[in-house]
Amino acid sequence: MDDNMLLNLALDAGEIMLAAGAETHRVEDTMERILSMGGENLPEAITFSNVLIVSIHSPLSGCLTMSRKAPSRSTDFAKICRVNDLSRRFTSGEIPIEEAYQQLYTIYNEPLFSGFLNILSYGIASGAFTLMLKGTIEDSISAFITGILLGLFMSFLSQKNVPYFLRSLFGGAYTAIFAVLFYILGLGNQYSLIIVGSIMTLLPGVTLTNAIRDIMESNFLSGTSKIMEAFLIATSIAGGVGIVLTFYHDILSILGGI
Repeated sequence: MDDNMLLNLALDAGEIMLAAGAETHRVEDTMERILSMGGENLPEAITFSNVLIVSIHSPLSGCLTMSRKAPSRSTDFAKICRVNDLSRRFTSGEIPIEEAYQQLYTIYNEPLFSGFLNILSYGIASGAFTLMLKGTIEDSISAFITGILLGLFMSFLSQKNVPYFLRSLFGGAYTAIFAVLFYILGLGNQYSLIIVGSIMTLLPGVTLTNAIRDIMESNFLSGTSKIMEAFLIATSIAGGVGIVLTFYHDILSILGGI
C-alpha cells in the first residue's frame, strides 16, 4: 500500500470529521486506525483546533509526515458517522484504498442541508426556544420570523467569507434589531425573549461540549483553545445585542426628555 496515499486518506478523513464538529480524540483515533493499515509503521496522529498532523515510519522512506489546516467548522453528525463507518470498513479490509478515497470525496462534497431546510430550522428553533422561555404566542411568532431572517443573513455572511467572530457579532446585532422592531410594531410582548430565543441558534454549544470532552481526554491544548473560541463567540453575540439595545434605550431617553 502506497504510504503517501495512506497519509492523505487519513488526513481527508480527519479533515471531514474535524470540520463537522467531531472531538479531537475521535479524530485522532480514526486517523490512527487508517494509518495502521500500512503494517508495522508506528502511526501517529495529532489534532489541534484546526491543524491535523499524521506520521508513519516507512522502512524504505524513513519517517513520513504530513500536515493540513482544517477549514472552518460546522456541525454535521451525519458526516462524522459516515466517516467512522467508512474507516471501519477500510480497516476491516472490506474496501480498497481507492474506493475509500472515492467515498470520502463524496462525503466531503455533500451539502450539510438544503438551503431552505437550513433557514427554516433557524425559524423553528427560535420560535420553540422563545416558547420554552415562557414567551407568548406573539413572541414566538416574532422569534420565528426573526430566526428566518437571521438564517438568511448568516447564510449571506458565510458566502461572503466573513470571519466567524464578526458573523457572530453581526448576527447578534441583526437579531436585536428585528426583535426591537417587532416589539415597537406591537407584534411581540417582550423583545428580550425574542432576542434570547433567536440567538440560541448562534450559541457555540457543540464547541463548548467538545472542549470539555477534549480536556477530559487530556487534550488540554485543543480543549483550552475550543473554550476560548466558545467564549469569544458568545462575547461577540452579546456585544452585537448590547450595541443595538444601548442605542435603542438612548433613543428612548432622548425622546422621553423632549
